[in-house]
Amino acid sequence: MLSVDPTQGAAAPAVPPSAPPQVPGGLAAAERDGQLQYDGGSEPELQKGEQAKKKKGRRNKSMAQRGPTALPRNRGTGFEEYFADPPMTPQEHAEEQDEIYAADLPFEERIQSCIQRFRSRRRLRGEQTRFFDEYLFLGGIDTSNNAFIGQDDRDLQALTPAERRDATATDVVHGGSATNDRFYNGDGEHWSVDFTGVAAGFFSNSLIWLTGGDEARVEVAIGVVENFLRYTLQHDVCPEYGGDIESALQLCTQAKTEWRTLGQLRPSLPGPFNMAATDLFSPPIPGDWSCPIYSRPEGFDAKRVFYSVCALVGAVDGIKSALRGGPKVTKEYTCTMEIVEHDRVAQDTMEHFRRLKVADDNDRVASVGRALFKPTAIDDGWENPPTAPVDGAGIWLYFEDETLAKMPLGIRMALTIVELDVGIRFVKAFSSLVPSFYTFLPQQLMKHYKLPRDNDRPAPSVHDPGAEEKQLAHEARED
Repeated sequence: MLSVDPTQGAAAPAVPPSAPPQVPGGLAAAERDGQLQYDGGSEPELQKGEQAKKKKGRRNKSMAQRGPTALPRNRGTGFEEYFADPPMTPQEHAEEQDEIYAADLPFEERIQSCIQRFRSRRRLRGEQTRFFDEYLFLGGIDTSNNAFIGQDDRDLQALTPAERRDATATDVVHGGSATNDRFYNGDGEHWSVDFTGVAAGFFSNSLIWLTGGDEARVEVAIGVVENFLRYTLQHDVCPEYGGDIESALQLCTQAKTEWRTLGQLRPSLPGPFNMAATDLFSPPIPGDWSCPIYSRPEGFDAKRVFYSVCALVGAVDGIKSALRGGPKVTKEYTCTMEIVEHDRVAQDTMEHFRRLKVADDNDRVASVGRALFKPTAIDDGWENPPTAPVDGAGIWLYFEDETLAKMPLGIRMALTIVELDVGIRFVKAFSSLVPSFYTFLPQQLMKHYKLPRDNDRPAPSVHDPGAEEKQLAHEARED
């Protein structure tokens, strides 16, 4: 895979008994006995049987007609959990090794043949095709229809099955500079082979907007990529990149786990402690749409939560400052951070949280630990405004221990952080929660790119503001 560097009528009377008519062998047994009956519709069973036979005849194609690598109809879709490709004959293996995937062939030619044969060996259905096309596009491969698509099948009858597969294939790895600028064009200076990078880019961005974050659809999309990578390894398409493909397969497993974990983490953020601190020291301005509002549990007591946590985690300066009318906000900023270390709650501290009881309130304050964050970036193709500088050594932020358990190291998020004059920092809001393998591919910027073309229409100007409209009217009159 290539990567850029940086969808009633009435019943008819019964037929009297007579000699059995000459009926085709495909009709029902009742018809052979001469019991031709209507089914209440407008056509007798004989006509329907003939139509069904014709229709069935049009549907069925031999394995030879469907191509040498076509998947037999009784072998499923190729995406079943325990599916295995049938063994190849010695001749088929020799053909792959010496002709189709010969080591002296350019990588572009081998991967193109691999993609085309993979499509014929798997039944990509519905969204699976869309997922696979998007994955290939990020790798610089053109999946748009070619000139043969939509043509009469008679145009292809003179071709062999292998030639027919190549002629009707929609996947092309271009090798010349004259191709569409949206895809790989043979430029080895700005492109490189990177299976892991393309998979990471697909799992980081395209996966979410294609699936809406639905867990089942995410599994299907990752499964399509994983199946293709295994097919590539099994058939020795590019042994020189075997290690890279193995890494991409490991990334498939990691992506399934991390996206599931992030789906569980998102509802837990920013957590009771951070919401309590926000209510006390930096409440959202009513009507400010830029600051999200997180739901609080019924009877939520911000003071009890905040100062209880301060007492149990050793931030006693916050309690002392409260006696003097503090703490006060000294800074508020938004930045992108990466989690690099956990400081989970110790067992004795967790026991103190369990025993804590404020007045007659039976609600317990959840135990709180810390996480170390360091500044990072989340590339998305947009020019982001500069953010406040953050200490390169990182900052510690408080989260409930249950939330820390769902925070994989390396994940990134955009945080709005508030600092108090007693050294306590808390999270006011978060956004853009992405996994640790997050990768932005420049190829994503080419998704809707259109080649520029010459326009000979005169542009409007201060001297002739209606120039364009006049030209359109002139062209309409000529037509």
